[in-house]
Amino acid sequence: MRTSAIDRLINEAISAGIDTVLNLGAGLDTRPYRMNLPASLRWVEVDFPSLVDLKNATLGRHRPACDVEWVAIDLLDRPGRIAFFSRYAATSENILVITEGVLSYFPAHEVSSLASDMRAISSIRLWIQDFDAAGQRPLPRGWEKKLQAAPLLFKVRNWFEFFEKYGWRRSRVISNCDEAEAINRPYPLDFPFGLILRLLPKAMRRDILGLSGAALMGKTP
Repeated sequence: MRTSAIDRLINEAISAGIDTVLNLGAGLDTRPYRMNLPASLRWVEVDFPSLVDLKNATLGRHRPACDVEWVAIDLLDRPGRIAFFSRYAATSENILVITEGVLSYFPAHEVSSLASDMRAISSIRLWIQDFDAAGQRPLPRGWEKKLQAAPLLFKVRNWFEFFEKYGWRRSRVISNCDEAEAINRPYPLDFPFGLILRLLPKAMRRDILGLSGAALMGKTP
């Protein structure tokens, strides 16, 4: 649901005049190769050097819909991150930043510095992020062991209120529930959560699945 919702938000941002996309922590994302993007769009993917090398080797013979660049930096290296933003801001007028699956692994002070750094650059106009507005709820049983190598660090009581403090507010929100209904894809019938979810009244399902999804963020005045 998150991937589908973010695809939708990317298209909306492009319609609004975005000329450059900075995809932070891009991982194995292949959107420039599978989406119908304008050829004039500049798409920049950022991740660790090993992932950049892997994508160069794997996708080098495939043709993307637009110009794609790969940049190898550690996003927690703040001076390097600011230099990266400044470099692309100097040659772009309307930048969209994507942080799909990234923020949850940053401690809150790193998320706040990232938000502040981006807020300070005038050509960064929009920001797409996946969100979890459920607050500081405990992880499902067994998840802590699975996530030992990459623990979830960013947990706040009010997701959107947090970002408003650093100059960002939601302009469009697509919850997992909304996207599931839009593309007719019910939550998987896995055990136990999926089964329990199917048995709940529709209104209660919407309340639970509405707590996470994807959001297009704009700057506060």
